[in-house]
Amino acid sequence: MGLQVLSYNLIKTLRPHERINKILSSVKNGDVVMIEGKLSYEEENELVSRALASISGRFTGVEVAYLKSKFPKRFIDKLKDSIIELLAKDRIGITVVGPSKIIKEIKMNPQKLEVLFK
Repeated sequence: MGLQVLSYNLIKTLRPHERINKILSSVKNGDVVMIEGKLSYEEENELVSRALASISGRFTGVEVAYLKSKFPKRFIDKLKDSIIELLAKDRIGITVVGPSKIIKEIKMNPQKLEVLFK
């Protein structure tokens, strides 16, 4: 088991099916993948669908979690964040994907993402 951290710059150069292949092959090997940014809704659905189709005795599926800061803010801070989100789009946040066989639980709150292993 290992941890792979994929930068947004690496992910954005791959086509959607290549992203899914890269993530799924790492997770099938027992690695937890941390991605800078967020997968699109379609990519996340495809990842889960392909993982479900690949379930076997050795591979039991994936767990996916996404963390994005959502603190109560002043109006000016909300305006700045809206502009940043408009420009950065899916680059903001962190996505964690791991094999469900080794991930016991994922706890999320606005300040942290906690991954508990079996």
